[in-house]
Amino acid sequence: MDLTQIKDRLIGEWTGNNLLRLSWVTPSDYHSSSILSALSIAQDKGLMLKYTWSHEDKAQEGSVMFAYDGKDKEKPISAAWMDSWHMSDKIMFCQGKITDQGIDICGSYQAPPGPDWGWRILFNCFSDNELEMLMYNITPEGEEDLAVKADYKRLR
Repeated sequence: MDLTQIKDRLIGEWTGNNLLRLSWVTPSDYHSSSILSALSIAQDKGLMLKYTWSHEDKAQEGSVMFAYDGKDKEKPISAAWMDSWHMSDKIMFCQGKITDQGIDICGSYQAPPGPDWGWRILFNCFSDNELEMLMYNITPEGEEDLAVKADYKRLR
């Protein structure tokens, strides 16, 4: 798959359910409804995803902007991610690749006083009408822990 094929599958409006998993608290799972919009940007050279969700009845939102560099064989996808709850007032810059199912990107964030932690986001397009967004926290040792799982169905 390339970004054009992914855009063809993603562009439109989606509705679904969001799971926020906070593994360090009990209960650890928080469920909410979610809306996701995908649109082409920059004269069809990029892709923007915007999504909404909530935590403890407080509305949240996030967005990811993608660009594709076909000359970079290792990590042809560059992305900027921001989320009102996860990132607050910062932008996480990510690099990644296209997979058989969609897009896989990784970035990192500061966790003082310790080393930086990683963050991985996957967008899996199982069909023209099914989309999954997964987010993983990555420890400095490389262990991944599910943080977000959102399942969407196409509205239009």
